[in-house]
Amino acid sequence: MGLQNFEEYQVCAITVGVVGDLCRALEDKILPFCDGIMTQLLKDLSSNQLHRSVKPPIFSCFGDIALAIGENFEKYLIYAMPMLQSAADLSAHTTATDDEMLDYTNQLRSGILEAYSGILQGFKSSPKTQLLMSYAPHIIQFLDALYNGKDMDDVVMKTAIGVLGDLADTLGVHAGPLINQSTSTQAFLEECLASDDPLVKESADWARIAISRAVSG
Repeated sequence: MGLQNFEEYQVCAITVGVVGDLCRALEDKILPFCDGIMTQLLKDLSSNQLHRSVKPPIFSCFGDIALAIGENFEKYLIYAMPMLQSAADLSAHTTATDDEMLDYTNQLRSGILEAYSGILQGFKSSPKTQLLMSYAPHIIQFLDALYNGKDMDDVVMKTAIGVLGDLADTLGVHAGPLINQSTSTQAFLEECLASDDPLVKESADWARIAISRAVSG
């Protein structure tokens, strides 16, 4: 009922947060409820009436669900990924005109990246990781666009370099050529490794190890 309540968007946003908490607490025991939850989340995202502030937590929640149910997220990929991709394209190429807009754009980017991270980690060590290969080029393009845009905050930076690590970690040698073709992966990694923010640096250290494994095969 809370997820259906997009007129009172604060209620909807808090409910989305509770779904994330349930996923973390129940892990794969949440599976029987996922069809209903995912259907409603996708409906919310498609609604023109939904307040924009609820979108970042919904994307983030996709990541929580994928982490909880692992490869069982397979049946939602064809619905969730196109929505993530169009939101990613929009958020990567938004030119923020004021601080409030920039803040929202970064929240949206963060939610999208958390979704990608949860999905990649959820499929790790599953025989179905190949299902993600067709989406990997778009994820790399998104990361390139974020890096080249130069308007990320530290939270987005930490999550973005983490997603690069997740991609390398989950797809292994299959991710190597994609990472090598990227125009900015190396520069992005070096910038994060040199960051003053310990969390960004920690994420980048981990990503560096995962990337070097994927690239060296």
